[in-house]
Amino acid sequence: MSVLGPLRLSVNGVDVTPTAPKQMQVLALMALNEGQVVTASSFVDELWAECPPRSAKTTLQTYILHLRKLISKAFKDESPVVRDILLTRQGGYLLRLPMAPFDLRQFNEFSTEGRIALSQGDPFRGSQLLRKALSFWQGPALVDVPTGSILGPKVRGLQAEHQIALECRIEADLQMGRYDDAIGDLVTLTAQQPLNENIHDQYMRALHLAGRRSEALGIFHRLRKNLMDDLGLEPSEQVQRTQQVILSSASSREDGAARNWWTPWAPDRHHGPSAA
Repeated sequence: MSVLGPLRLSVNGVDVTPTAPKQMQVLALMALNEGQVVTASSFVDELWAECPPRSAKTTLQTYILHLRKLISKAFKDESPVVRDILLTRQGGYLLRLPMAPFDLRQFNEFSTEGRIALSQGDPFRGSQLLRKALSFWQGPALVDVPTGSILGPKVRGLQAEHQIALECRIEADLQMGRYDDAIGDLVTLTAQQPLNENIHDQYMRALHLAGRRSEALGIFHRLRKNLMDDLGLEPSEQVQRTQQVILSSASSREDGAARNWWTPWAPDRHHGPSAA
C-alpha cells in the first residue's frame, strides 16, 4: 500500500489500484485510517460533500464491492483472504494491512525514531533514520487522488509531517557539520517557501557556519522583507537571535559551541505553505 505519492495497492505483485476517481477516494480514506473503521457517513461526506445523491449508500456499497473484486483477482483462494483485508463493520468499513509493506507506516516509524535520536544528541543516527523515512516519499501525498472535506485536511497533515522530518534531517546535518549538504537543500526550500521561518533560520546558520557570513545576513533581510510585505510581521525572536549571533561573531568557528547557539530548536515557526 502506498499513499506517499500516487495511490497504489498491489497484491502478489499485481497492481490492483482502482482508476475511477471516487473509488480511489474510498481506498485512500481507508488507507489513511488503516486498522480503524471508516463510517459510511464519512465516506458520503468525502465523496459528495453537502449534495449526496439519494443512492449514496448503495453507490458506496458498489464501490466497496468493486475494490474487493480487484483484490480478489490477485489471490488464488480469494474469499477468506479478501474478507481479512477489507472488512464490513457496523456502520462502515475497515482496511487491515497488518503484515503488508505500507509506506505511511514505515515513514512514521523511521521519522519518529530519527527525531528521538536527534533530541537525544545523536545526530548521526537521527540523520540516517530521517533519510530513510523521507525515502518512502515519491511525490506529494495522494497526488493523483481527488480530495474532499475529509481527505483534504489529512493530506495537508501528511505534508506537514514530511516538512518536519525534512527540517529535522537538515538540523541533524548541521549538527554534524555537513553545511554544504544542508545549504544545497535550503537553497531550494527557501525559494519554495519564502515565508517559512524555520528553514530560513537553518539557512542563515548553515551559511554562517560554512564561513559565508554576509550571505547569511542577506537571507535574514530577504526573509524580513517577505514577512513585512506579505504579512506585516517582523521575523520571530529566534530568527532575530540568530541574526544577532551572526552579527556579533567575528568568525563562524570562534566559539567551540557555535553550532549549538540555536538550542533548543523546534520545527514550529511556519508562516508560509510547506513544500511537498
